[in-house]
Amino acid sequence: MLKALEKTHHTADPDAPSFLVDQVAELLCCDPSVRSGEQYASNAMTAAAGRVWSVLGDRRLYDRTAVDELRAELTWLTGALGPLNHSTPVRERAQSKEPAYEAAYETALSALESDRYFRLVADLQQFCSTPPVRQPRRRLLYMG
Repeated sequence: MLKALEKTHHTADPDAPSFLVDQVAELLCCDPSVRSGEQYASNAMTAAAGRVWSVLGDRRLYDRTAVDELRAELTWLTGALGPLNHSTPVRERAQSKEPAYEAAYETALSALESDRYFRLVADLQQFCSTPPVRQPRRRLLYMG
């Protein structure tokens, strides 16, 4: 006689959702400091965005189709912040580097003031409140 037993494989880190919430909160906490031109804020925001991007990539936990767009938007955000990460802040730069810093700051500020950024923030908050957890694969084991 054959019996079908259902077995699931789901070995994702159980702390990933709380880590994700913490990193989204960190990303949002950096926002005002980046806007005001604080020295290391864009680096901190980029790092938090990178950690969110990484956690969202956990294929064992999250449905890939649900996170691909969020990850693409996080890549866009880090790209907008990137030049500011490598620029010298106002009080430390030489006159020759001023236009590069101003352009980088303007790019970052434009990104943070865009509808695209606010959609990303809303989508991340929605994702954290009701994460689309991946449905585990089911395997049938037949025992006689």
